[in-house]
Amino acid sequence: MKNRIFQYILILVFGIFSGNLVQAQDYQSEATYLKLVKEYQLNEDGSFDFNYSKQLKLNSYFAINRIYGETFIVYNPKYQELKINEAYTIMADGKKVITPDNAFNEVLPRYAANAPAFNNLREMVVTHTGLERNAIINLDYTIHSSKDFLPDFFGKEMFNQSSPVNEMIFKIKVPANKTLQFKTLNIRTAPEITNENGQKVYTWIFKNLQACSHDRLRPADDIFLPGIIFSTAKDLHRVYDKFIDSKSFYYISNNAITAIVDNMLAKEKDQMEIILDLQKLVVNDINYWNVPLEITAYKCRKAVETWNTNGGTALEKTILLTTTLIKAGINAIPVAVIPDKFYDPSIGCLKTFNNFLIQVNPKKHEQLYISAIHLNNQNLKYDLSGNTLLILDPAIESLKTYTCKQSENKIEFECELNIDSTNKITGEAKIELAGNSNPYINLLKNDKSAEKFISSVKVIDFDIKKLKQDYSKIDYTIEINDPFEKHDNYYFMNIPQIKEGSGIWRLPLFTENRSAKIEIPFTINESYEYSFVIPEGFSVVNSVNKIEITNDLGSVYLEIKKNKDKLKIIRKISLNKKIIDLNKYDDFKELIKAWKNKKYRQLIVKELKK
Repeated sequence: MKNRIFQYILILVFGIFSGNLVQAQDYQSEATYLKLVKEYQLNEDGSFDFNYSKQLKLNSYFAINRIYGETFIVYNPKYQELKINEAYTIMADGKKVITPDNAFNEVLPRYAANAPAFNNLREMVVTHTGLERNAIINLDYTIHSSKDFLPDFFGKEMFNQSSPVNEMIFKIKVPANKTLQFKTLNIRTAPEITNENGQKVYTWIFKNLQACSHDRLRPADDIFLPGIIFSTAKDLHRVYDKFIDSKSFYYISNNAITAIVDNMLAKEKDQMEIILDLQKLVVNDINYWNVPLEITAYKCRKAVETWNTNGGTALEKTILLTTTLIKAGINAIPVAVIPDKFYDPSIGCLKTFNNFLIQVNPKKHEQLYISAIHLNNQNLKYDLSGNTLLILDPAIESLKTYTCKQSENKIEFECELNIDSTNKITGEAKIELAGNSNPYINLLKNDKSAEKFISSVKVIDFDIKKLKQDYSKIDYTIEINDPFEKHDNYYFMNIPQIKEGSGIWRLPLFTENRSAKIEIPFTINESYEYSFVIPEGFSVVNSVNKIEITNDLGSVYLEIKKNKDKLKIIRKISLNKKIIDLNKYDDFKELIKAWKNKKYRQLIVKELKK
């Protein structure tokens, strides 16, 4: 028995020691790209070829069964031809397994499955064979695109992959009489420029690229990843002109669209009401087909076609909503949203377009931006800092852009609450909401939506003191029924929060290390002040305390005060940066951990023994 116990102790010690060794070693990824080559070649006739080649070593069964067992290649047969040059696997023992013919199967891309207008698109599914740990997948293919596929030759490539890359070669070949405009993103590597068979060749070689981070709350749109934007167009305006040289941007209606608009005009006189009704119609009743613009050859159908097929891409639905607004006599124009990191008017690349919105200028109301693919509860300008908005108007002679400043997003909540009994709390509350935290459109559509702003309370009455796009103020009479959770003679209650605040962000658990910057939904100044009147027969358990933290990212102030039969809880947070750099990760953790401290989010009272 003693020997067996001794064996268990040895196993335990060895396990701990081995675990420490594993942690000390470099983490082995699920797979590794031994070599990855991406090459663009612009031909004299305006067509171009994209060649892709990879050597991918599989390090785990998860990589085999869940990540890299298949390769998916999407293309548009109307403008493109796909050629598989090589496909084989080198097994761990060196045996070469040629990918059989039945491993190549064309299917409809998932995003086009319920979109009849795009049922011509194809996705080649290459099922790799001979897979095992330490096997190496080899795949080489070429997509030839006709000269009509793009308005001009351009592209945007991000270099990070889902697994680390030992060596990556990126090439662009253009005829000698062409000038390549390019901009590298988040890298300083310059290309080697050579001449080859009458073409200028730009070659970038990268060694030991890290895999993309899988951390939550990573910045959107890959704006901090290494990459390149390139084009042979003289500038963005030349490509822009070709892009909008389409009948789609003349917003022509048909009888059905006209009838719908006329019916709304007969019911509503206020332009804002009409705007919101038309947005609701297009968002809810017209299907959204999430087909990327680049696979449609940067072409979009007219509003009438989108209406007749009851579905469209983001741009097509934007054009349809713009058409209905113009038909209703409302000044509206679509805009392309481009992250500032990608916007460069000297490079003619449409692949930098990230989203499409509509700038609306109603009479008697302030200008606002709305979406055609989802309903928004506030003017979207408050969520657009860090982006350039490009007007899509075939009539303009030069590029017209807007930038949105970072808004002041504010929440102020004050309440005075009386604990009438352990089953009921009553009181008064006031909230002030500004910027992105102010659900102006929801309040405009239905003022009763104000009843849902405060969590865990029943609104007896409310009075909207002020309602503007940038600022709203509301007074409440509230009631909280069965507020407490009882344990023996202790009563616990989670204090009310404003639902438009940081409480809905679902911030992740903080890991010790992080590999990607953090992006929070928006900057915020949020403050709460609670006053509780404690009835006779009860005492407050919450201890008097104060926490005050200030750093480069903002501040947190937490305080609990007691005065006879009253308890006051004060909670304030200010976050002044939307993007948090890795070197500020510890500062961010310090603020958020303090802000989420349960001691300052809960009321605890004790029933005194009689």
